[in-house]
Amino acid sequence: MYLAICLGVVITVVALLLGQWQTRRGDMKQALQSRWDAAATALPMEVKTPDSAAAVAAELPRRVELRGEFLPSATVFVDNRALAGRAGFQVVTPLRVTEGLVVLINRGWVVRDAADPSKLPDVDTPRGVIAITGLAVERVPRMLELASPPLPKLPGIWPNLPYDEFEQVARLRVARFVVQQTTESTDGLRRTWTRPASGVDTHRGYALQWYALAALSAVLTVYFGGRALRRSGA
Repeated sequence: MYLAICLGVVITVVALLLGQWQTRRGDMKQALQSRWDAAATALPMEVKTPDSAAAVAAELPRRVELRGEFLPSATVFVDNRALAGRAGFQVVTPLRVTEGLVVLINRGWVVRDAADPSKLPDVDTPRGVIAITGLAVERVPRMLELASPPLPKLPGIWPNLPYDEFEQVARLRVARFVVQQTTESTDGLRRTWTRPASGVDTHRGYALQWYALAALSAVLTVYFGGRALRRSGA
């Protein structure tokens, strides 16, 4: 009898703690969504010096504007990025803002050649000094790698885009953020950006389930435990 009561108490407490954990996860993602929405609609910060780039990197996400020249020979086609059910690449090209400042620009998505997946897409890159507006984020979203691949080439297809490896191959120092371009262009790339803070409703749904289990366990424990105790004392 006492073992059953203790088990009911344990189930109630564990379910309550799991519900609180899911609630906190949902609150964190809701706060991140709010930050993302605010950044996307804020006035852009001009990035033209290493100091301004460092200020942006310390407060991501952040809407920014830059002027510089693309370095197409160092373009990375980040692999395994699907859009609308089609396989493709995110096209990331460094932008030289000044001699001491290079920023990676995620220019958008392009479809992969189904007949030859290893073929580099033919992407038009604007020449000369151009203006770019976009949202500075921490990195290009990472995909799982089962093993560390050898250093890829440039331009080339990469599974992910780590800063250190890019700097080693490109021999460039880059700012520690990536700008998701929102400026319209005739390059044919699709710029459909997703927020990383999805899943708030899922966490809240899980929390509700755990709270319901905790309440059910508590009611059953009190009811049946009380009956058993009364019978044993009779």
